[in-house]
Amino acid sequence: MELRGSHNVRGTHAATTGGGREDCWSEGATGTLIEAWGDRYVRLNRGHLRQKDWKEVAESVNSRENGVKPKKTDIQCKNRIDTLKKKYKIEKAKPPPSKWPFYYRLDSLIGNDAVSSKKPANITLRVKSKPRTSFVGRSVSTENDNLSSDGEADDDGDDDEIVVKKVHRMEDVDLSDGAACRELARAILKFGEIYERIESAKQKQMMELEKERLEFIKDVECERMNMFMGAQLEIQKSKRKQRPASSDVLSLEALHDR
Repeated sequence: MELRGSHNVRGTHAATTGGGREDCWSEGATGTLIEAWGDRYVRLNRGHLRQKDWKEVAESVNSRENGVKPKKTDIQCKNRIDTLKKKYKIEKAKPPPSKWPFYYRLDSLIGNDAVSSKKPANITLRVKSKPRTSFVGRSVSTENDNLSSDGEADDDGDDDEIVVKKVHRMEDVDLSDGAACRELARAILKFGEIYERIESAKQKQMMELEKERLEFIKDVECERMNMFMGAQLEIQKSKRKQRPASSDVLSLEALHDR
């Protein structure tokens, strides 16, 4: 009896929480949810819905005729869409035709044909060049940042949306092989010109420094030579002054002897 009561309490708690995935969804409410979500999904070029969009989807579901009780939250609507995406993948893996009533509507929104129709004709996805790889990395990292800022967890369904969003962002950029090669060539030429100017300026600066160094050495040598010559002149003058005095002494000694 205690276990049964505990199970009932847990079931009541799960039904009252807003974020659970086991909420009861009728077929009509699910259809309204898919239409409301699909319209905004296509309007955003198959990109992620913001929290404001999910609130509008929840309002559309709650405002339908014979609306659901209790009212659905934006988190419940997002979780339900994630569950439907997983259900769609399971149905797609089965032999056709599918008996699931929402299969074909979801296939038109997230199926392979819907994704491929968004790819530009001039993109060759099998070519893996470095510029294209870095661009894809930035797109995926940007999507991950947006998801983390909204506080919403990712799952397998969101991965499909990331791929679609990434392809959509690549539409505005010409990534054909010819254009990529031309851009790369221009970038290399520009880099070469900048490098040449830097090296030329460096050589010119080194020549100026060498010229200044040689002039400084020349000035120092001239100054040293002038000092040496001045010292020699002073020595010669002092010697000339001493010679007459010594000759006078010799003359006096000679007179004294006589």
